[in-house]
Amino acid sequence: MSTPTYRLLGGPGSPYSLKLRAALRYRRLPHVWVVPQGYINQGGELAAAGKTTIPVLQLPEDGRYWADSTPILYALEQRHPGQRSLIPSDPADAFLAHLIEDFADELLVLPMFAHRWGFEADRQFCPRRQLTGWMGAAPTATFEAYVAQFTQRQVNLMQALGGMENLPLYEHIYHGVLRQIETLLTEQRYLFGTQPSLAEMGLFGQLSQCAIDSTASDYMKRNAPRAFQWVQDLDDASGVDGAWRQPGEAAPAALAGLLALVVQTYLPYAEAQVEAVQRGEQQISVALAGMPFTGSVRPYTATSLLWLKDEYAQLDDVARARVDSLLGSAAADMLRWREGEAQLVPPHVPA
Repeated sequence: MSTPTYRLLGGPGSPYSLKLRAALRYRRLPHVWVVPQGYINQGGELAAAGKTTIPVLQLPEDGRYWADSTPILYALEQRHPGQRSLIPSDPADAFLAHLIEDFADELLVLPMFAHRWGFEADRQFCPRRQLTGWMGAAPTATFEAYVAQFTQRQVNLMQALGGMENLPLYEHIYHGVLRQIETLLTEQRYLFGTQPSLAEMGLFGQLSQCAIDSTASDYMKRNAPRAFQWVQDLDDASGVDGAWRQPGEAAPAALAGLLALVVQTYLPYAEAQVEAVQRGEQQISVALAGMPFTGSVRPYTATSLLWLKDEYAQLDDVARARVDSLLGSAAADMLRWREGEAQLVPPHVPA
């Protein structure tokens, strides 16, 4: 029997849309790519489906719509078991892949977004290329009015999430990721073997935009040309056939380097989000990699850390010891349950 065809509703400039599309392509799951037309989809199919963000995946059997890229990827693993999985077979590596994917989704997105809306060259280019994808053809006056509206909206959002005062930290994160990918490509193509994982999909989502947007792209092309092509290749890895590394097989040096960056930045960031949500606060201020960060509270990031803690708690002793050996004792402490947290974990399912 042929596999049913999914409909993936996404948008130009959406890292999570391209992450999900790349995953469907790699897994060879039949799908069509649909960009709902109009000014960032005012009304239309997404609104009728009760969804406010992209990507959205429509199921072929009953027309239901799923949102939230990470739970969607896990749900697809259950729907298509054993079909070019993105989850490493080793439990420790599976946890680490999820951790890196969360880092990309929840923290690497901030450098991507700040580069897109914090510099004049990007504010000239990015809204015009994105809105052309959403709107197609439009009279110049109408188009430019939407450009102004969209730009102001996105700049305001960027300032709320964490403004340009955080630029030194953002550059530390973005440049550090690129350095580790360049290092990876001196040894092997992927982090957990000869096939991509959830981690690569998360990194690809954000870096797919950095490779296009003016300032971030210029830096990548000058300083990380191998990483630039790695990103292009992940857009469609349907022709890649590989295998996971085996327990005891040496990991690439870049995995340890990337995890060190995650431990220095993402885990304390997510932990601060959990604490702020529990206190009912609207802003966080925390030191990440020795640099100050100030930005808005993001409840979804707090939920993401709770999901990771739940997964960490379910590891057996051998897998947990392997994770701890790579992450270190400080990270292990941040991944352990605090009092009452285990009861707060929502189901890890598409919305």
